[in-house]
Amino acid sequence: MIVAALALTAAQIDAVATRAGLAGEVLVAKGDAVLIDKGYGTIAPGGPARHRAGARWRLASITKQITAAMLIRKARAGGIALDAPLGPVLHQDALGALTARQLLQHHSGLANPDETRAGADGVPAFYKAATPNYPYCFSKPAAPGSPFSYNNCDYLIASKLLGGSKDQGRRWPAGMAMAKSGEMGVPGYVGGKPEPHYELASFGAAGGLMGTAKAVFAFDRGLMTHRTIDAAGLAELWKSEGGRSYQAVGQWVFPGQLKGCAAPKRIVQRDGEIGGVQTRNYILPDDDLVVVVFTNRSSDDFPIGEIWQGKGFAYDLLSAVACG
Repeated sequence: MIVAALALTAAQIDAVATRAGLAGEVLVAKGDAVLIDKGYGTIAPGGPARHRAGARWRLASITKQITAAMLIRKARAGGIALDAPLGPVLHQDALGALTARQLLQHHSGLANPDETRAGADGVPAFYKAATPNYPYCFSKPAAPGSPFSYNNCDYLIASKLLGGSKDQGRRWPAGMAMAKSGEMGVPGYVGGKPEPHYELASFGAAGGLMGTAKAVFAFDRGLMTHRTIDAAGLAELWKSEGGRSYQAVGQWVFPGQLKGCAAPKRIVQRDGEIGGVQTRNYILPDDDLVVVVFTNRSSDDFPIGEIWQGKGFAYDLLSAVACG
């Protein structure tokens, strides 16, 4: 019965990925068991080389989810205070009364790398440097509690609380490492053409990690089994900020209605996109499920979609996994 169920799940995932025309990799796991880890489509549009499981991908903003978990773990150990003013702690007057929690939930009002001057290829100058430009992040005084504004500087600054003079020197989860200058992993495509040049290393703790789908799964299992963070810490990590916002700390946690399920499922979701690569990490903790998706096509080329839309690739995939 178990073998038949696994085969059925794999067949359903194959059908969803094939119908959508996915170019990338999907991993689905139940508990500690990987049900499927498989590549789909070709690496280059129309090219001969096909995606295979186990490729080393840029994790993009899944990096933020990992950075947030490491900070919550340090807070639980008494190493940092999430709600204390950071100006005195990091010796930066620009931060003032801004807190780590406000950084992790993007309520900082700090300078935003996306607003640096873009070149002819459309890439902001911040993302052309071989290392993160921390001085730029401190160039504008913080506005603690300002409205949500997605900002990679928030996580670059928050990561300074982890210690270590460089991102390379920190202990990231097994199977993951911060990109070195020039590293990008699986190449991305935008509009059917090779993506413009980015320096992945410039994203640092906001998006610069590289790793495999199985490394992301191992990180997820560490959370779900409390090996990485205790139960109270995990509750803190996955607690939505409220006020009609499902934003938690480094991820979104929401009730998702899926096709074939009688009741909504609690879904922990982390999105990422840099250049022509998109990443998704879904955890359904009450069902002991993990779904990791990588594609090397931009969101304009391959819309992954949102669960609340009630249609699209992500909706169909999670429905097949959790309700099929």
